[in-house]
Amino acid sequence: MPALSSYSSVCIFMTAFTFLHLAGFIVFIIWFQEHPERSKQRRLPAFATPFNMNIAVILVSLLLIYSCETGIGIASDHNADTETLEDVLITGRTVGFIAAEIGYINYSNDRAKSIFETTLTPVFGKGLHWAVKTVPLLFLPTVLFRAAFVFVSRNNEAASIFSISRWYGAATAIVTVLLDTVFLVSFVLFLRANSPSETVHPVSDNSMLIIARYGAAGSFIFLGAAGTLSAYAEQVNASLRLLSYIFLSAVSVILTCLKWQLHCERVARKSAADERLRGILGSAELRRIRSREMFPEPVVELPKGNLESGFVDANTTVKNLEGVKDLCVETDS
Repeated sequence: MPALSSYSSVCIFMTAFTFLHLAGFIVFIIWFQEHPERSKQRRLPAFATPFNMNIAVILVSLLLIYSCETGIGIASDHNADTETLEDVLITGRTVGFIAAEIGYINYSNDRAKSIFETTLTPVFGKGLHWAVKTVPLLFLPTVLFRAAFVFVSRNNEAASIFSISRWYGAATAIVTVLLDTVFLVSFVLFLRANSPSETVHPVSDNSMLIIARYGAAGSFIFLGAAGTLSAYAEQVNASLRLLSYIFLSAVSVILTCLKWQLHCERVARKSAADERLRGILGSAELRRIRSREMFPEPVVELPKGNLESGFVDANTTVKNLEGVKDLCVETDS
């Protein structure tokens, strides 16, 4: 049995790494964000936020890309005559690339929307929002072109379809790079505007600075991945393809680290709020409030005769907690 090439071995390693990354991420979001009693009040699990779903889409897409690449490499190592299988694997890899791009664009836009609103003009911001919602539709024909190429690969029309697919893929890649460049510029402008040397009134929400720092790093590395893939298209080189995969994995790691940092920031902010609330309400009352947040009580309708007293009690409670309501509010990370 022929030994695996170094290319196939690296692909196997990246597949295993991405699988462990995905499994770890799922465990993390379920462990820290899912509470059985709270989930009964929701139509979806507590961890099924748009941010988490976009990261999961990216990781699943990378897992599909690396798995297909591993299959192609192993088939090549064994000199197997599996042209049909290779076509299927390449099509699967194309689907993975498209899904990863869509997940990355949606995640960057949703997570950094507040930053874009402060760094971009209203007209440009609306244009960016429209572009983010529209661009995913532009990626779909890429899969159709690839499927059509596989279907007619043994006919004379294959060359023309391949040429159209290549040019269309280049056009969508340019659009993705332009969007990512806008993201990068917005993050850099935000960090510069809120640096200690530029302002005496930095943003009060440290999470925006965390998003901008990790967002800028992710956008920069994503541009590196796009550059190496473009170079690979011009000069087929296994090293360039592996380098682009390493860049893509680095982006996924950065986005996961962003998630972790935002979680740590939220925990620190909640801890500080608890200290302030403990001084105002006392430890027993604070524990009661937190337990009700974790396990909400079912809504009970008051009898008609008790409505007036119910309103009085509610008003009294609001007055007693006035000024500390915001301290009890948690934001999604």
